[in-house]
Amino acid sequence: MREESEAIELKTILIAVDGSEHSNKAVRYACAIGTAMAAEILLLHVVPMLVSATPYHDTVSDQPFLALQKVGEDILARASDVVSSLNCKVTELISHGDPANQIISIAEERGANLIIIGSRGLSGWKRMFVGSISDKVASHASCPVMIVR
Repeated sequence: MREESEAIELKTILIAVDGSEHSNKAVRYACAIGTAMAAEILLLHVVPMLVSATPYHDTVSDQPFLALQKVGEDILARASDVVSSLNCKVTELISHGDPANQIISIAEERGANLIIIGSRGLSGWKRMFVGSISDKVASHASCPVMIVR
């Protein structure tokens, strides 16, 4: 059978959320697609890890990490509210590290057939020097990536 005529099967969709408007829109798309395709839907937030700039590592508090963890839990809770309003079932995941790398890694580990992620809308110099998480994921993921604006 030729590749062009093979049906595309979506068994697992990973949605990466960051609390932005585009992220919430991505959740709505994932629920619509996932429900129609009877796919498992994974809802993921990645808490970025901060590197300490102080030479006194043993005196550094874990408060910044705990604050970011709490923000991440709140982002997942808000995304879950959107999911619940759509009668969509998801598995919630929270991870830590570089967001793009973690999204790609978890998608591979969980066998995702599609990643859906919101665009943060970076432009100009900031995009050129910093890049965006969605660009990095789209460039390096082994499965298709849908970027929602």
